[in-house]
Amino acid sequence: MAEPGFQHLGVEMVKDVAVVEIRTRDLQGPKLAQELGGELELVTAQDWAKKVVVNLHKVEFLSSTGFAVLFKLALKAKNEGRRVVICGMAPAVKVGADIVGLAQVAEVCDSESAAIHALGTS
Repeated sequence: MAEPGFQHLGVEMVKDVAVVEIRTRDLQGPKLAQELGGELELVTAQDWAKKVVVNLHKVEFLSSTGFAVLFKLALKAKNEGRRVVICGMAPAVKVGADIVGLAQVAEVCDSESAAIHALGTS
C-alpha cells in the first residue's frame, strides 16, 4: 500500500512502530536520494513516528547519496529522541552499508520482525 504522494515509500503502523518500506529498487544519484530523503523526513517528522523501521528488502542498489540519506535520518532521529532501525538489506546493499559504517549510527537487523522487536513495541 503506497502512501498518497510518496514515490519511493510505503508506510504502515505496527503497534507503535512506523514501518517504512522503501519501494524503489535502484536508488542512484542525487535526484533520487533527495526525493527519498524528503519523503523520509515527512514521515519521521510526525508525532506518531517516534520508532521507525526502514525496510530495504526491495532495494537492489543504493548509491552513496542514498546511504547519506539514511545516515542523516538516523542522526537526526537520535538527536530528537527517536529511534530508527534499518532492516532487510540485500547482500550487495549490506556490503555497502558495512563499508560506510551504517551500523555505527543506526541499529541494523536482518528482518522487519527483528527490527520491530528491537524497538520494543508497546
